[in-house]
Amino acid sequence: MRENGPIIYEKINTPKGCIAKIMLNRPDHGNRINGEMWHDFMEAVDMASVDRDVRVVIFGGVGDDFCCGFDTGDPSVSLNANEDGVVSFADRRENTWEEVDTWLKIYNMRKPTICMTQGTALGGGWLIAMSCDCICSADNAVFDNTEYAMNMSYTLYLPWDAWKLPMNIAKEKAFTGYTITAPEGYRLGLCNRCVPVEQLEETTMALAERMLKLSPYTLTMHKEMYKMAYDMRGIQQIIPFSKEIFNVSMQLPGTPENEALWEIAKTQGGAAMDAEFTRQARALREEERAFRDPKEINF
Repeated sequence: MRENGPIIYEKINTPKGCIAKIMLNRPDHGNRINGEMWHDFMEAVDMASVDRDVRVVIFGGVGDDFCCGFDTGDPSVSLNANEDGVVSFADRRENTWEEVDTWLKIYNMRKPTICMTQGTALGGGWLIAMSCDCICSADNAVFDNTEYAMNMSYTLYLPWDAWKLPMNIAKEKAFTGYTITAPEGYRLGLCNRCVPVEQLEETTMALAERMLKLSPYTLTMHKEMYKMAYDMRGIQQIIPFSKEIFNVSMQLPGTPENEALWEIAKTQGGAAMDAEFTRQARALREEERAFRDPKEINF
């Protein structure tokens, strides 16, 4: 992990203990995850997990957006950007299982984790946030699963929604693809805090420092008890299964709209696909204004 690279790993010593911050650092690219960032991110997760001095871990992103997903223009992380545009089932399965392992490492970390989100949390960014124990959000944050509304069967998102959102809201989100804004997420219990963006870091650090008032043993035991309760409901079984369903579904024919999007990736490259995805996502958000609470719209 190089200095000033795509991941910034920082240890902050406080009177009550040590906090680790893992910051995504590609602000000019919306903190999209490219190959180098993904490698460094996995290394940082491992470092924070095994460091006994670290008692709380904060994940965040430098700049306006927490994370706009994986970089679809980088062949090393996006199968859509490979040379021939053909993705085999084996390729996709190997790629997605590496993802699952990383999200579950965060989920299973034996110390509290907090995600600090602002702007867009999409795709891989959304999964980082959902893998954490708590979420502190700026009031401009949007948790975006627009892929649903574009006829992509991204089943890997569904288990997290099922555990983190009320059932009817999770189903509506799955059936329509609408985004969850931070104010709405706070009302629904997804976000622990929702504050102006200029107060986000201070608020997140205050929550982390409040956790440090408990002993390391108490924090670990409390987290393990909640993890066991959710494990008994099957969360760690359904997440890998959702990935397998995703891998299978991506080999099946899609809708004309879905196929058109993949054709852009094959013929024009991942960056062109990303631009078209962003255009469609903005159009969908405009449609949502008709049925969303104006006080909770931040886009």
